[in-house]
Amino acid sequence: MAEQVSLSPAFQSIHDFLEKLTTKVSWLSYVAMAILPVLITVDVCCRLFGFSVPGSLELQENLLALTTFSFMAVLQLHDRHMMIDFIYERMSKSMQRWCDMTVASLVLGVMVLLTFESYDAFLSKFGTQSMELYIPLEFYYWMPVMGLCLTAVVALFQFLRESVKCIGTGHYVPFVLGVAFAFVLAYLPFWYRESPYEISNLFLGLIAFGLLFLFLFIRMPIAWAMSIIGAMGMVAVSRNVVAALAAVGTTPYAASANYNLVALPLFVLMGCMILYSGISVDLFNSANKWIGHMPGGMGMAGVAGCTGFAAVCGDSLSTAVTMGSVSLPEMMRLKYSPSLATGALAAGGTLGILIPPSSGFIIYGIVTEVSIGRLFMAGLVPGIMLSLMFMGYIYYMAVRHPELAPRGPKYTLEEKIQSSMGLLPILALFVLVLGSIVAGICSPNEGGGIGAMGAFLYALARRKVTKENLLASLHETGELTARIMGIMVGVAILGYFFAATRLPFLLADFIVSLPFNRYCVFAIIVVIYIILGCMMNVIPMLMLTLPSIFPTVVALGFDPVWFGVVSVMIMEMGQITPPVGVVVFALAGVAKGIPIETIFKGIVPFVGLMILAVVLITFIPDIALWLPYTLMGPEVL
Repeated sequence: MAEQVSLSPAFQSIHDFLEKLTTKVSWLSYVAMAILPVLITVDVCCRLFGFSVPGSLELQENLLALTTFSFMAVLQLHDRHMMIDFIYERMSKSMQRWCDMTVASLVLGVMVLLTFESYDAFLSKFGTQSMELYIPLEFYYWMPVMGLCLTAVVALFQFLRESVKCIGTGHYVPFVLGVAFAFVLAYLPFWYRESPYEISNLFLGLIAFGLLFLFLFIRMPIAWAMSIIGAMGMVAVSRNVVAALAAVGTTPYAASANYNLVALPLFVLMGCMILYSGISVDLFNSANKWIGHMPGGMGMAGVAGCTGFAAVCGDSLSTAVTMGSVSLPEMMRLKYSPSLATGALAAGGTLGILIPPSSGFIIYGIVTEVSIGRLFMAGLVPGIMLSLMFMGYIYYMAVRHPELAPRGPKYTLEEKIQSSMGLLPILALFVLVLGSIVAGICSPNEGGGIGAMGAFLYALARRKVTKENLLASLHETGELTARIMGIMVGVAILGYFFAATRLPFLLADFIVSLPFNRYCVFAIIVVIYIILGCMMNVIPMLMLTLPSIFPTVVALGFDPVWFGVVSVMIMEMGQITPPVGVVVFALAGVAKGIPIETIFKGIVPFVGLMILAVVLITFIPDIALWLPYTLMGPEVL
């Protein structure tokens, strides 16, 4: 994280004002997220009687846009956008100051650009109406203007704060170099347009990727890094700069008011509501009563709990931290090996984004236009297989070395059955949501809406719905939604540049023409994904890499559904491997007193099992493909 320096009274008062203002605006996202599952559930119920809610799809899209833009300034003010800290944290103070000034300057520039272009798009919509409800479109287009304008104000405050911070600490050179570097970068596309030089689109794309990773490594938010590169690229290659920037201006609304993305916040909300209902404790207790008395039983129960929680969560970090806080104290009480216990939970946490419903599969499906229902089904068997492999290893180690994983107490059959009864409603909800999507009765969005509503009713029945829990669920959902949708805006802007240069297809043609076996190319992709997985979450990785890698994968003849499963598994492997391993660091927050080196030591055998699983699925694709293609037929792109 960036160094925390106390602010002057004047800056502190401005910060406090902006915090109050952005917090009040963020309540719009709470309202939007509370309405969304109710609207979808009512619409699905109405369909049973032969009619639907008028304008339901239009309302869903715009509730998603409202959630995105009413929370964006909060993320900016509190540095909660997705970003890479790994390189930044190892820099000298002087280099960090240069990074801060460069990032603050560039982000301010792109926010001002997006605000003005979005305002022009807002003005251009006067006199036009929406397709379903015939609402004047300016009623919708005010949302990105409001969110981006407020975010630009925050970015201006951060630019001034970083400037004063640099000057106040005597870092004059980093201040000057940071501002100058940002100015030169912004001017380069205009210089290139007027220069006699002409660069091939492929080489221009490589330069763009180089700058993109430079921005990421100096701790620029991923969303704004992609937006800047996309805007700079469009200026460089477009014949009409004004028209190119106008297209950029319509992107924030078009990218966020996207019906296909509505499922994402709904499944997040479903997971949050179930989390606050206390299901994590029930999952572990039930698994522990059934298998805790076996060799390594409590460790296996922890993995089983992760597997169950993954079926309602969809996020690796949340799965590892939640189940770690529940099961790790019990394992330590039995004097488990710290490395085995934490390694098992870190590995079990990776199942969160593999077992459906998975946010990773939703993003993969949206970016690649592959069926999300097929991806959900494809992840089920590999997820269960991986869980059983983890449990099998724990059992094997406990048999050979009983002191590493002592047995827990035995329970009666009545106690075992009673512990499982409370899980039946959640199991029924999971089957209902996933089954309705697979059967084609509901879309992923509708399944997510029903799931979120069902999770709320489940928590209400257990008397776990408090004002604090409800607001916490809406806050977490709004924050994650805004973070991901911000990246989607960046991806869309970058996509204009890709479309203009045809970079993904040029790259695919180049790779296919190389005299390599397609599995050699696949091995290179594996290495890239493992490295990126060490530094960032799976979702931004997918959005960052798929636009350029997926055409190559398809051109090489790989199955798109199979590649979705394998890519998520590989990326998850990166999240528990050194030097970063974001899941490991998240788990370390609840594994008090256990050195991070001990956790990394513990994950080594589990990483080996994940590699084995990837190899098995690579050479036996039916492990992933049999279930979706049997139930839903083959994928057609």
